[in-house]
Amino acid sequence: MHVELSLSEEQPRSSPRTPTSPLVAAQFPAPTPGAPLPATARALVDAGLAVPGTPEQPGSAEAVLRGWIAVVAGATDPCLLLNAAGLVTACAPATLELLGLPEPAAMVGRGLLDGLLHPVDFTAAGNRLAEWELTKLPPLAALATDALSRGLLRLRHGSQVRTVDAIATPLHHDATLIGSLTFFHPI
Repeated sequence: MHVELSLSEEQPRSSPRTPTSPLVAAQFPAPTPGAPLPATARALVDAGLAVPGTPEQPGSAEAVLRGWIAVVAGATDPCLLLNAAGLVTACAPATLELLGLPEPAAMVGRGLLDGLLHPVDFTAAGNRLAEWELTKLPPLAALATDALSRGLLRLRHGSQVRTVDAIATPLHHDATLIGSLTFFHPI
């Protein structure tokens, strides 16, 4: 059976649905035309995320990153997504407890070391890492080197210190670095 369908100019075309982040869509209603954006929209723009309700070009780096946001937000494995600027854009629910992180909405647009993670050294005292050591953390190293990065992390959360294995990979759109994706495993 062969069926031919034609689309005449008189038929209305439906536009594709603008993707939105599962982390922020419920928190920020789509702006009405001419209305000022909420103050928190600045954090979304700074994080490299499209403000809900604004169009984005299909196939653009932003659209590709938004696709990764949806994947990470729904993942069952502990993982974290940073944009190219090193700001948190998404976090899997399993990561929250493992790393002692706040709710995803509180992390979006913040730097990984902006009070989110508290890495310590492997000494018995568990001292804070030196500044030069912080750049070697796998999620940040993958961005800095544009290469796969793996390492053990000791993280302080309250009175507990946890050790996790982290493996991070840079994410690209065409030849442009758009972020890093890190998976964690408790040790």
